[in-house]
Amino acid sequence: MAAVLRTHQAMCAGIDTVLRGHDLTRTGYLLMSTLMMSRDGTRPLGQLGKHLMVHPTTVTLALDQLEKRQLLRRTPHPTDRRTILASLTPAGAQLLDEATKSLAEVEYGLDGVGETLSVQLVDMLRDVRARIGDAG
Repeated sequence: MAAVLRTHQAMCAGIDTVLRGHDLTRTGYLLMSTLMMSRDGTRPLGQLGKHLMVHPTTVTLALDQLEKRQLLRRTPHPTDRRTILASLTPAGAQLLDEATKSLAEVEYGLDGVGETLSVQLVDMLRDVRARIGDAG
């Protein structure tokens, strides 16, 4: 357990340092990435919290910060007036691309580990997550 937690802390520290250079938080970056990878580039706000496994208040705060910077926008759902959708703006997509390139340069917090070991680690963690019921 300590090894996994310590690795998580080290990775997060490296990732956070890079994201600070783009004036982003980890939650903001992950939220923007989720929107970018969504089928139509939008997600209902309620789905974002579930997908990122964070409290809805955390999502709201991150969305507020990103929307204030005009990196994303909230719009009403076209058929369900109870639902609000979030989507990236062109400026948000550009910043996300720049931040992702910067993270890739430090191998997403695994700088120096190498591609082979990184791929093995991700594969093993995917297997572990499946076995403990986290199929996400």
